[in-house]
Parts: sequence; C-alpha cells; structure tokens
Amino acid sequence: MAVTPEEVRHVAALARLRLEPDEVEEMTRQLNGILRHVDELKAVEVPEGGGGIDPADRAPLRPDAPAADPLAAEPATLAPEWDDGFFTVPRLESHEDEPAPRADERPSS
Repeated sequence: MAVTPEEVRHVAALARLRLEPDEVEEMTRQLNGILRHVDELKAVEVPEGGGGIDPADRAPLRPDAPAADPLAAEPATLAPEWDDGFFTVPRLESHEDEPAPRADERPSS
C-alpha cells in the first residue's frame, strides 16, 4: 500500500491544512516510509503466545497508584505577588489614581 500525493492533498483538505507542493511531496515520502516500516513489522514472525517470554521475567512495574506530580508547583511559588489565592499584578497607568482592592475587599460572586 502506498500513499499518493492526491491522497495527501485530500486528507490535508479534510483537515483544512494548506500544504505547499514541496510539503505534499515530503509528506507523501514520509507517510510511505511509515507504511514500509509497518510492513516490515508485520513480516516479523512471532510465535503464538508472545514468543515464550515469561511474564515473571519482565521488568517490575511501579504500583498504579495516584500520586502528586513531582514537577507540579504551587501557583504562589510562580508568582512575584500573591494575595489570598490570587495573582497580583501592577496597576495599569490609566488606573494609578485608584487603589487596588485587596482580596477581603472584593465583592463576593
């Protein structure tokens, strides 16, 4: 199975992508390369039952339990100014005459 430039243009039109002629050629070449690779994988003979691999020989898996993301940071650590759960930013020059309300002075919604 091979992808033609017409098929690439058709799929691009469905996705509302505008491809230049050189992009169509490149995309056709890349997609055909992927399909050739899939054909090579299909040709690999794998014995029934996974090729005799014992599940006990596999690498141990971590427990599937929810945990905090180690890269997650509290929003307050990312903000130069933080007031009662809100980021605070400098006032606009056009509003400099008005004082900024504090969190406890804001109307409740």
